[in-house]
Amino acid sequence: MTTPNSCGECGMCCKLLAIEALDKPAGAWCGHFRRGCSIYADRPPACAGFHCVWLKSERLGPEWRPDRAKFVMYTERDDRRLNVIVDPAHPLAWKREPYYGFIKRMSQRVTDGYELLVCVGERRIVVFPHEDIDLGVVKPEHKVVFGYARRDGEQVPYAMVLSDLPDGEGTAPPSA
Repeated sequence: MTTPNSCGECGMCCKLLAIEALDKPAGAWCGHFRRGCSIYADRPPACAGFHCVWLKSERLGPEWRPDRAKFVMYTERDDRRLNVIVDPAHPLAWKREPYYGFIKRMSQRVTDGYELLVCVGERRIVVFPHEDIDLGVVKPEHKVVFGYARRDGEQVPYAMVLSDLPDGEGTAPPSA
């Protein structure tokens, strides 16, 4: 990866993301972060393999560095979902410019099967070109599903939270 950007002293991913190998929950500073990673040479694969959107970008300027923007962006699902993980200490950081305009422009790709999800702590917000759907608090084990559906001949956005039903719920009673 050759870009002009480097982590430097940023470390927002070390605060905002959960790292299972280190038993580090999301939203808490990693105990190994001290103006950089103190176990950098021996960091877990989840850390070594993580590259935020800013780090990979040749176009996003220094104001997009996560510790300045107060959020980390990364893609998943073969780059078809953009996640914006916002520092809960700055919950509206993603709504400031130039960030919000960029996020809204990125959301225009939703009609092509792309997804854009903003996470502020446990809160989930789905971003569409003409509206944002705040799903409220979503438990980590639940799945957020969203896109467009046809209603009365028009495409309308939808977003919902799916969860596994406990055993026995939602099943038909045995036949007599």
